[in-house]
Amino acid sequence: MILWKNGIFHSLENASHSYHQMVTHQGLIVSFDDDISHIDFDQIVDLKGAHLYPGFVDSHLHMMGYGQRWSRPSLLELKNVDDMIAVIRQHPDDIIFEGYMSDHFDKVVLDQLFKKRPIVLRHTDYHAATVNTAVLNDLGLTSEDGCLKETDAMLAMNHYSHHSMQTLEQMFSTAIKKLYTFGVTGGHTDDLAYFNGFDETFKAINNVLIEMPFRAHLLINHHVLDEYLDAKLKWLDLNDYLQLGAIKIFYDGTFSSMTARVSIPYVNGTHGLTVLNVDELDTLIQKIRDHGLTLAIHVIGDIALSEVFSLLEKYPAPKGLHDRIIHASMWQSKEIQRAQKLPLIFDIQPQFIRSDIPHILQLFKTQRFTLYPWHTLMKHHLLLCGGSDAPVEIPNPLRGMYDAVYRETEDGIYDYQECLTRYEALKLYTSNANIPTYHHNRGYLRKGYIADFSILQDDILTIAKERFIANKVMMTVIHDHIVYKG
Repeated sequence: MILWKNGIFHSLENASHSYHQMVTHQGLIVSFDDDISHIDFDQIVDLKGAHLYPGFVDSHLHMMGYGQRWSRPSLLELKNVDDMIAVIRQHPDDIIFEGYMSDHFDKVVLDQLFKKRPIVLRHTDYHAATVNTAVLNDLGLTSEDGCLKETDAMLAMNHYSHHSMQTLEQMFSTAIKKLYTFGVTGGHTDDLAYFNGFDETFKAINNVLIEMPFRAHLLINHHVLDEYLDAKLKWLDLNDYLQLGAIKIFYDGTFSSMTARVSIPYVNGTHGLTVLNVDELDTLIQKIRDHGLTLAIHVIGDIALSEVFSLLEKYPAPKGLHDRIIHASMWQSKEIQRAQKLPLIFDIQPQFIRSDIPHILQLFKTQRFTLYPWHTLMKHHLLLCGGSDAPVEIPNPLRGMYDAVYRETEDGIYDYQECLTRYEALKLYTSNANIPTYHHNRGYLRKGYIADFSILQDDILTIAKERFIANKVMMTVIHDHIVYKG
C-alpha cells in the first residue's frame, strides 16, 4: 500500500473537485481522504503541495519517429542557407536530414552542392521531402524540382531507413524517456509501417515495454494490415501496457504541402489531392469492416472530411466501437450534423494553431473557411482527444492545453470564440484521451482506477497564464511506480 499525501488530487469529476490524500496498491487507486485511517502503508510519498492529475495521454503521435528525430541531424532552427549546408557537410554519412521548413533548396541547388551523394531533406509536416537527382535515380522517380510529396516522400524515407532491432528499441525507449519528462503516461502511436515492417517494429516496441512501463496504443497502418492479420494477434489488449488499435489510413495531405483536399483553391489554383481515391478507400474500408476493425483516418481538408463521412455512413463502425478522425482541421458547418450521427472520436492537435496559422492563411486565395472549431464541436457533443502528432510538434500536453485555451498566433488570437476552458483542455489529454482504449478505469481519480498520474508543481486550472507552459513536472507515475522525477 502506498500513501500519497500533502498534495492536491484533482479527480476531474468537475473543475473544482479534489482530494487531500490517496492510497494505491498494485497499480490501482484504493481509497481517498477519510477512508484510509484503517490502512497500513508500505510506502509514503510526500507531494509537498504539488498537484496530481490522472496521467496525461497523447492521443496521436509517432513515437518511433519522435525517438528517431533525436538521432538524426536537424535543420529545424536554421534560417540561413549557409548554416544548413554546413550541417549537411558536418554529417557526411547521413542521407536524411530532419526539420526542413524553407524553400532554400531544390533539385538543381542540391545537385550543385551534393551531386553524387543522396540527400533527403524531410519537411516539418512529414508529408514532403526535397531530394537531389541521386535520390531520384535510386528510387526510379522523376521530379522537376525534387520536391516529393505523400507516397513518393514516404518511398524516399523508407528506402534509406532500415534499422537494426537494437536501433528500433533505442528509438522507442528514447521517446518514452522524453515523454516521461512531460508527464505523459500513455500514447496512441502510429509506427508500424515506417521502419522494418510490422513484425520487427512490433517486436521492438514490445521488447521495450517489458522493461519500461508506458501505456502504448498502436495504430495499425493499412499498409501493414495483411501482416497484422497474418500475425493473428489479438485486437486491443495484449498486456497491461500494449494495445493494438484502429487501422490508420492517410486520405489527404497537409496544408503546408498544399495537398490537403479543400473546397477553397490554394494560391496555385489547386484543391489538394487524396492519397487514395474514393473507390480505393471504399474497397479498403469494406476489407477492414470484414475483420470487425475500426478506422483512424488522417483527414485535414473539408472536402476530404465530407467524402470520408459519406463512406462511414455507408460502412458504420462495429456496434459499441468508434472510428477516429485524425486532425479534422477544416470544416463546413453542415458536416457537424453528419458527424453527430456517427460513432466518431476526433484526435486534434491544438499546437497546430500556433505553428500553422497565419502560414495557412497565406496559402489560400480567400479565407472563407473554418479552421479548428473546437468549442463549436464540443458544444455539439463531439468527442475530442488531444495529441501532438510528434515529431511534427513537441509532445508536451501543457503546450497543447495552452494553445487550446488561448489560440495565440504570431498575429494575435485566432477565432477567440473557439477557445476552450482550462478544464476542457485538461480533459483532452486525460479522460477523453483514454476513451479510445475502451478501458473504463482510466482518466479520472476514482477507486479502482489505474494509478497513472502526472504531478505538477502548480495547478493547471489556476496558474498564471505566463507561467502555464513552464509549469514543472515533479513526477510521472505509471502503475503506481514513479518513473520520472523532475
